Amino acid sequence: MKKILILYFTQSGQSLNILQTMAKPFIRAGHRVHFEEIQPVEKFPFPWSAFDFFNAFPETFGQKPMTLKSLSAQAFEAYDLVILGYQPWFLTPSRPVSSFLQSDDAKRVLKQRDVVTILGCRNMWLGAQEKMKRRLLENEGRLRGHIALVDRMGNLTSLITILRWMFTGNRKPFWFFPAAGVTEADVQHSETFGELINHALEKENYDTLQTELNKEGAIEIKSNLVLMERRGQKAFSVWSKFIASGGSVQSTGRKIRVYIFMYLLPTAIFFLSPLLWLLSKIQLTVKRKELLEDVEYYKQNSLRQSR
Repeated sequence: MKKILILYFTQSGQSLNILQTMAKPFIRAGHRVHFEEIQPVEKFPFPWSAFDFFNAFPETFGQKPMTLKSLSAQAFEAYDLVILGYQPWFLTPSRPVSSFLQSDDAKRVLKQRDVVTILGCRNMWLGAQEKMKRRLLENEGRLRGHIALVDRMGNLTSLITILRWMFTGNRKPFWFFPAAGVTEADVQHSETFGELINHALEKENYDTLQTELNKEGAIEIKSNLVLMERRGQKAFSVWSKFIASGGSVQSTGRKIRVYIFMYLLPTAIFFLSPLLWLLSKIQLTVKRKELLEDVEYYKQNSLRQSR
C-alpha cells in the first residue's frame, strides 16, 4: 500500500473536484489517500468584488506570505507521493499556495518527496509553474509530473466567462457564451492522469511519466500565449510596484492605482490578444526554432536559468 498526500487550495470547488476524480485510481488500488486543504486565516472572498480581486494583485505577484491555518498532523506523515493542486493568480501561484510553499510546513511536507502538480485555470499558467518549480527546489521536493487543465475557449471568450464566474459565482452558460472554467469532460479525463500516476507510483519509476501524461493531453501550449505571458510577467512586475507604492492596502493612493489597473488590464487583454496572436505567427516564421524550443521546454519539469 502506498500513501498519497493531496494538498490543495480552492475557492469555487473546481480544483477539489478535479483532484477527487484523479484520485479514484489510487483508491481503487487500495492505497491510502489523504486530502489536506491549504487554508488562509483570513479568507479571500468568493465571489470576489472587482476591487478586492485586483487589490490582491501586488502581494500575490510579489509572493508575499500570508498567515495560514496549521496543517493537520496527518499532513506530516511519510508519504510516497504528494499531489499539489493549485490555481494561478496573476501569472503566479495563488497567494495561499505561494504562502504555503514559503512556510516551514512546506519544508517538512515536501523535502525528499516525489511531487506531481495539477492546476485548473483560464489559460495562462506557464509563469506560475516556473515559480512553482523554484519553490519546490527550495523545499527539496522532486517534481515528477505536471498537469494543466485549462478553459478551452478562446482567450477573449474565456476572459468574459471567468470574470463573470469570479464576480458573481455563476459559471453557467449565458447568451452565446459557454460555461466558464474546465469542462466536465476534462475533469472526468483527469482520472486517466490518475491511472498513469498510479502506475508510475507502483513501479517507483517516474522517468516517462510526463511523456505519458502529455500524450493524454496533460500539457497543451499555444505559442501566442507564450508571448503573452512573457510580456505579462514584465508588465506585472512594473504594475505591482506601482500599486504597492500607493501606500497601505486601504489608502486612497493605492485605491486609485488599483482602479486604474482594474480597468486597464482587461482592456489591454482584449486589444492585445489579436495582435499577439499575429505576432506569434510572425515569430513562428522569423524565430521558429526559439519559440518551438520554449513550447517544448514548458512541457517538461526541469528549471532553466533565466534568460
